[in-house]
Amino acid sequence: MNQACNYAINENPHDFIHLTFSNSPDLDAKIADLYQKGNSFREIAKLVDLSKTKVRDTLIRLQIPIRAAHQETQRATQVKVGKKNIKPPYGFAYFEGRVVKHPKEYPMLLQIINLWKKGRPLNSIATELNGKRIPSPMGKSWSWNSIDNIIKRIKNGHLVQAGDGYELR
Repeated sequence: MNQACNYAINENPHDFIHLTFSNSPDLDAKIADLYQKGNSFREIAKLVDLSKTKVRDTLIRLQIPIRAAHQETQRATQVKVGKKNIKPPYGFAYFEGRVVKHPKEYPMLLQIINLWKKGRPLNSIATELNGKRIPSPMGKSWSWNSIDNIIKRIKNGHLVQAGDGYELR
């Protein structure tokens, strides 16, 4: 080594990049153990200070079976028998696997239908509901379109009059 290099290394400190290699037996064992305990790639990567890709590559190199990317987890509301994956229309809700009248929304549904039958414009109905601070199906303010969707259900025969109320068909 020449004198200039020797001086630069010993006398004048520099920033150096220190590389660590992930194929050490201790690190491999730690990654395998964490994965087998149920940790995700992301969790392991944070714990051992490696990328998720390096963690995955290490597990593949160690011939550890990789779990499915997204394991299906069911929400408590979907576990009940007969629960559909779609939201019921405004005024109705799922209860114990059946569609029933929603205790808070159904009276508002009747009010909307009665106002419409009296000839009130859809904008006027929406303005009245917004004035009373009644949340729309999406939890926002009412629009003529959200009222129109309810009225279309009646016109298309999906919401039919039964006794003194309405039922889904």
